[in-house]
Amino acid sequence: MEELLRSYFLKAGYYVVRGVPFVYEGFDVTDIDLWLYSRISSVSREVTLVDAKNKKTPQAIERIFWVQGLRIASKATNAIVATTEKRQEVKNFGRELGVLVLDGAFLGKLAHSDEPNSTRLTDEEFFGKINEYSFSKIDGDWRGRVTLSKSLLAHSLSFDSCNLWLEHARFFAEQAITKGNQRETALRCLYLVCSFIAVAVDYCMKELSFHEQSERSALIKDGFTYGSRGSNGLKKVLNVAMGLVEQHASDGPAISRQVRTSVEKQLAQMNTAILGEFFARYEVARTLFAVAREFEQLAMARDFAFHKTASIELRSVLSCLLDFWGIDRVMFSDAQLTGQG
Repeated sequence: MEELLRSYFLKAGYYVVRGVPFVYEGFDVTDIDLWLYSRISSVSREVTLVDAKNKKTPQAIERIFWVQGLRIASKATNAIVATTEKRQEVKNFGRELGVLVLDGAFLGKLAHSDEPNSTRLTDEEFFGKINEYSFSKIDGDWRGRVTLSKSLLAHSLSFDSCNLWLEHARFFAEQAITKGNQRETALRCLYLVCSFIAVAVDYCMKELSFHEQSERSALIKDGFTYGSRGSNGLKKVLNVAMGLVEQHASDGPAISRQVRTSVEKQLAQMNTAILGEFFARYEVARTLFAVAREFEQLAMARDFAFHKTASIELRSVLSCLLDFWGIDRVMFSDAQLTGQG
């Protein structure tokens, strides 16, 4: 059912991720069956959770309660329950709680008129490719990185998440260069994480759409440098921490000055201006949603294709990220061509 619904929502124009872990305070609570993202307008975005478990006993009423609570916990916009249940009372109850119910009648029609997209890998097949690399666990935990990256979607679409995704995406970009026999899988993982970055930046842009380009550039740079708190928020945290050091550590003032100088130096060395200038461009911002969908499609395509076949917008985003990571574009392209050969 999940693959069938994923195909349906992809055709409807959503960005779709299946099997997003919801983690709270280190505890694996549940998986979101389908996580949907849509760009309604330049200032409006929506995140929708879909509960689509195919069970003999639907327990639709309980699932409506469950998905509504999950929606609130993950700060999503909407919630949907897909169930084989056909009673009108179930749909009525869902309507009262603000949960859309796709009932058995709808699913029956969908099953007869459509089928899972055979040109795409299922999630099981995607992770199967990672598992084919016998050293993936000890060589940076490839599967764990992808799973963690997915879980951040349910946590927040923010610069904090973007900065974590940038770390994982850089890892896979480097693996694509150095692990010739695993290049395809590394690139698939890279494309998937890049799609998360594009979605999150698109989401953050809804707050910046009325700013001038120079202001957007500065705010985006600030987000990628300091996270969601921004420079002011980080300075407050740093001031509190250094105040405690000065008060309680022997030779506290000297240690505080040394740590503060080191932190400020490291932040100054980050070339986040590249990201700020690039994503602030109107022609880039307006295509991020489409680029996210295209990255995800490259990651999950059954017949793998390198990004050189993708749109110029996608290739521009990837080139910007390579520049930010300090990875030579020519080296990356040469590795791609070697892998293709």
